[in-house]
Amino acid sequence: MLTQPTSTKDKLLRAALEIGARDGLEAATTAAIAAKAGVAEGTLYRHFPSKDDLLIEVYRGIKRKIFEAISDGEDGGEAPDARLKRVWRKLYEAYRGDAEAFMFGQRFAESALSKREGGAAHEQIAGAVSRLRRAGIERGLFKDLPGDLLSNLFFAPVGHMLKTELKGRSWTEAELDATAEAVLDSWRA
Repeated sequence: MLTQPTSTKDKLLRAALEIGARDGLEAATTAAIAAKAGVAEGTLYRHFPSKDDLLIEVYRGIKRKIFEAISDGEDGGEAPDARLKRVWRKLYEAYRGDAEAFMFGQRFAESALSKREGGAAHEQIAGAVSRLRRAGIERGLFKDLPGDLLSNLFFAPVGHMLKTELKGRSWTEAELDATAEAVLDSWRA
């Protein structure tokens, strides 16, 4: 997921992401972002109306890339239970591929900016998980529980496991497969 920024706008986005992930969103001042991007502070305002708009765009970009990473997991011909495990692994691997994006997303979700962003960035991902849930319920494979509950059972292990990885824990392929199976078990009728 990590790519080398080429345009000034991309450099500003990546600088904000790196500072926000490492030091928190409060540390992502316009001066710090501009310095990290190697541009004058005023340049930021040529690309974004405000620092908040820049941070929101970083978050939306992260979610867009995550959705792209999991979207091919929506193969309609595959059984919902197999698809759930594959999509869960794709989600995990996408965030694992850019730990700074994961940390920025965590910090953003806990910030006041999250409310201003309004959840639009997460809608595509949530929609994919919701469609998967409905397909499984229709086939009698998944519990007919509230979507928010099943979504939390889907997403929570990803966050926990990535946070422990950032602290030095390595998950084996067998452990990841077992966790994907456990997520499926939590949904299974």
